[in-house]
Amino acid sequence: MGSATFIERLLAELPRLYRAARRQTRSPSDAEDLVQATVVRALERREDVRDLDKLRPWLLRVQHTVLLNSVRNARSRLEVIEGGRDAAAPEPAGNLELEIVERSLDDRLEHALSALAPEWRQALILREVDGLSYDEIAALQACPLGTVRSRLARARAALLDALEADEGRSSASANKRGG
Repeated sequence: MGSATFIERLLAELPRLYRAARRQTRSPSDAEDLVQATVVRALERREDVRDLDKLRPWLLRVQHTVLLNSVRNARSRLEVIEGGRDAAAPEPAGNLELEIVERSLDDRLEHALSALAPEWRQALILREVDGLSYDEIAALQACPLGTVRSRLARARAALLDALEADEGRSSASANKRGG
């Protein structure tokens, strides 16, 4: 594969990478740093791309890995600063991926998404937010296409149920205050 073709396609994906990074970091400067690190990593690993038509999911996977690695590295640096080099570093308490997702959405949706199984949540975000095809999601999640369809259907139904239940609680609470 020619480098110019890869680079042209990579440049065309930069706006999508930036939008995904903004959702994940909630900071323009952090998003720019994440995209820059993703581009560097993608250029280093460009020989891993076998099909340029699948560049978008590959880049999103690279970006996701870069983000997780940067958060893990930041935690270890903070632990050294706070506890000194001799202190035993505790394991992260929560699900790192969930923490990243939670920072990027409003409270009601965030709460409803957090109740979903991680595979359902990831499939839903990849489809509805990042616009990946079912085939691309199947490749990214390393599962059959039918599993992706099932995950998406279940995630949508569970999300709708959770949002409707939350809306019902909000309405009942408002009626009590107003009445």
